[in-house]
Amino acid sequence: MKLIQIEPVPWSEEKQHRLQEFLVGMWAEDTWELVSQKGVKRWMCFFPLSDPLKTELQYAAWYKFHTGEWCIEHDQRHRCEHIMHLVEWLNRAKPEVQSFMEKPLEYWLMSLRSYLVETNAFKQERSRFLRATQTYAEYRNEDARISLFRHLYGILVNAYDDRTETEKDVWDMRKLELPVNQTRSHYTLNFAPITQPWLRALAKEFMKYTMAVRSPGPCFTSLASVREFSLFLAHDLPQAQVSEIDRALVLKYLHFLQMQKPTVARRNALLKSLRTFLETCAYRLQVAGLTKERLIFEDDFAKEPEALSREIPPEVLEQLRDHLGTLDTTTLRMVTILLECGLRCGELCDLPLDCLVCDDRHEWYLRFYQTKGHKEHIIPLVDETVVGTIQVQQQDMSTQWGPNCTYLFPNARSCQYPYKQTTFTRALNTWAVKHNIRDRTGRLYRFQSHQFRHTLGMRLISDDVPLDVISRLMGHASLRMTERYARKRSAQIRAELERVHRKRKTVNYQGQIVKGDPRANDPDTQMVRKGIRGQTLAVGGCGRLVVLGPCNYANKCLTCPMWLTSTDDMPALKSFYARAIRLRQRAVETGNQTVITQQDHIITNLAVRIKSLEEDHADGTLCVDDILTQLRVDLAEARGGWEEAREAGLLLAAKHLERTIIDLKAKIEALEGAQ
Repeated sequence: MKLIQIEPVPWSEEKQHRLQEFLVGMWAEDTWELVSQKGVKRWMCFFPLSDPLKTELQYAAWYKFHTGEWCIEHDQRHRCEHIMHLVEWLNRAKPEVQSFMEKPLEYWLMSLRSYLVETNAFKQERSRFLRATQTYAEYRNEDARISLFRHLYGILVNAYDDRTETEKDVWDMRKLELPVNQTRSHYTLNFAPITQPWLRALAKEFMKYTMAVRSPGPCFTSLASVREFSLFLAHDLPQAQVSEIDRALVLKYLHFLQMQKPTVARRNALLKSLRTFLETCAYRLQVAGLTKERLIFEDDFAKEPEALSREIPPEVLEQLRDHLGTLDTTTLRMVTILLECGLRCGELCDLPLDCLVCDDRHEWYLRFYQTKGHKEHIIPLVDETVVGTIQVQQQDMSTQWGPNCTYLFPNARSCQYPYKQTTFTRALNTWAVKHNIRDRTGRLYRFQSHQFRHTLGMRLISDDVPLDVISRLMGHASLRMTERYARKRSAQIRAELERVHRKRKTVNYQGQIVKGDPRANDPDTQMVRKGIRGQTLAVGGCGRLVVLGPCNYANKCLTCPMWLTSTDDMPALKSFYARAIRLRQRAVETGNQTVITQQDHIITNLAVRIKSLEEDHADGTLCVDDILTQLRVDLAEARGGWEEAREAGLLLAAKHLERTIIDLKAKIEALEGAQ
């Protein structure tokens, strides 16, 4: 992980005394007694240390507790031990300084590392993280004492730095009082990687303007594009100035991006943000020397491949539902809500504890703040499982945190902060690897939190829920956003029609293959026909000319020579065939010769159709003799099996084979009668 460079800043005794003003009550003592929620007592000791260094170390530790990064209700055993090691190190090193700011961070880290090695206390534990490919990568952690001191030193740097936030190279958006999304971990803008002083100053002015007129979200994307542009200038044109930015330079930048081999989407995003940056600086900020000519054109953007469907695949969703009970409690409850409510992950993490409301009929609704629309949104809850899940979570959080809890899913470190989105996705994907969740290609599946929203949208479209209802439920600003689900559903239907069309075969009453005009068989055309009128007949199609007038053929097409059936109709044909066999048997028992003759005709017709459709390649008339030969072979095998089952005393098997023999005899009699 690349760490932000921390540089020391000027300090003074006056500033140091101001730090001491924050340490009142218990925090002013040399030893802090920390009692956890379970009643476990720990002592964090800063004695013996020289007063200046002790004040700074105490302030940095107090700041951790004050901001909620350390929760006083939790057991602080490890942190107390780490502080003890830092105090022992400083007492042994005896630095002749009055402030940590007198030496750079690297000096202190080298001294601390040497001390830990000499005392055989240096530890680098192995950890692993889950890659986007759902595979683990191992790495060595920095020693916990070194990592702690790095954080405490950074706190002191910020405390001593008198500059305004916008004069620094790293801006904390929380200190600028911007509405930062607390469910995310990114809240700083780091300008330090921009090596050109003029470009860094320009980027800062652009960010000031952007934050004044837009939300903080685009700032991260814009800064990333400027940093990439700075990397290009440092590599290809280290002496370039603002006045030298022209079309020729942009063309070189396009080549630079091509050599970096980013994805098409990232390349286009970098170009778009850079164009916004340059045009804003030229027209809105009136930067001297920067050309106002158009530098990046629409033709410069690469054509992006068609976006894949973002909903969770059915086979993955089935595995998720099958293994829901193995999820940890928090993740299970969050997934339950996401599957039925369509919230964005940030909105779920930010749910208030009192998010449930009900109307005068005591029907439940979910109240939450919609981050994208910047407004409160209320949606109905029709699934009692979701209502029950939320109510149980409310009870658990009230019991655990008491009346101070403000979130339905609070941060594990403090109930004053919401659950992190990255924590949810990490837990879900770790679970997916553990339970071997795979897609249809056999690859380990990686979940993205926003997929749950798309999955619900597609499910509602498939259930024929009106678009305006879906739009209101999802909180879309317009129906155009909701129509994306309808377009994706149409694409899925077309893909399904193409798959079926490749396998479909249509035959007539003689079993001969019928081929239509490929233009009329096109899936788009078939989909439109299906949407407007459905099929011409309930089963199959009619080859009769319309000019001949209405059809009055009997038996619902079953014996009509104009009736065309395809592989799509196989389930219905087999159902008709079984029904005809049963009707014929009853007619034989009652002696109804008319019905016997009628069903014989139907059975023969259907047998030819079914046999022809089941053949991989059949382009001629199917011979009834072939069908009779196969049926007689099946009958002989069934009789042999029946005799063996009866001799072995297998009554159930014998009874089943007896019914099979009766069915086969009826089929043979029907076909022989038709000949």
